[in-house]
Amino acid sequence: MVEQKCVLSLRIARHLLARGFQLVDIEPSRKVRGQLVFVFAESQALNEEIASFIQNN
Repeated sequence: MVEQKCVLSLRIARHLLARGFQLVDIEPSRKVRGQLVFVFAESQALNEEIASFIQNN
C-alpha cells in the first residue's frame, strides 16, 4: 500500500499540483466539518516541497 499525505490547505495543494505532484483523492475532512482533504502519494520530494513552501511563504 502506498503511503499517503493529507493536505488541508488549498493553497499548498495548488502549489503541489503546479509542481507536478499527483493528487490521489479529495475527501471530506473527518475532523473539520465542511473542509476538504487533498490526498497525495507521500514521498521525500513531496515532504521537502511542503517544508520549502511553508518556510518561504
